[in-house]
Amino acid sequence: MLKLLEPVWAKKIFIAMYTTFQQTSLLYYLLPICADIFVFVYPIFLVILYLWGIVKADWYYKKASLWIFFATVFSAIVNVFGLQSFFEKQRPNIFLNLELQDTGETILHHYLPASSFPSDHATVSMAIAVATLLWGIQHKDRKFRIFGYVLIGISLLMSFSRVAVGVHWFTDVLAGLCLGVVIPFFLSRKVIAKFLEKYFFAYLIRFQEFILRR
Repeated sequence: MLKLLEPVWAKKIFIAMYTTFQQTSLLYYLLPICADIFVFVYPIFLVILYLWGIVKADWYYKKASLWIFFATVFSAIVNVFGLQSFFEKQRPNIFLNLELQDTGETILHHYLPASSFPSDHATVSMAIAVATLLWGIQHKDRKFRIFGYVLIGISLLMSFSRVAVGVHWFTDVLAGLCLGVVIPFFLSRKVIAKFLEKYFFAYLIRFQEFILRR
């Protein structure tokens, strides 16, 4: 594995964000929650979207849910089994242990893997946001576009909250956000999107309709 170190310029950004977090009472209690809480919202969003398709008996919402889910999972796979398997980088709360003794604990703080590059949270949150936005753009659906922009804002808030609380370096998050943008754009290419719809989504939806008779 290739060992990485945070560049000096990015380390300065991290220290500035972390110092602000430590010195501001409101941020000290708020950001650890923001750093994880939205992760639990995304599965609920996709389930509700698919269930809405069942209620309406409309493939449009079912396909939207499956497309966003696939783009997100594929992004996570590329990150975890691709990039993270090649790079080794200690988290700042480990690398700078003496400086970060008072790091605010996030909800999932005790379940963090040792390596931090790229950020899983940043990758997954941006992938689901961009996939939602792209669906809205490609299908000229204003609701999906608006929600996509909202999710992008949430992704940025969560990602940089993780820098501020000391569980990620700035470049960890930056790389994760970039990956979360690139993968959905790649999967949205017409040839790939049609292939997924014809040989993956259609069979899943038909199977679900066979089981539920709806």
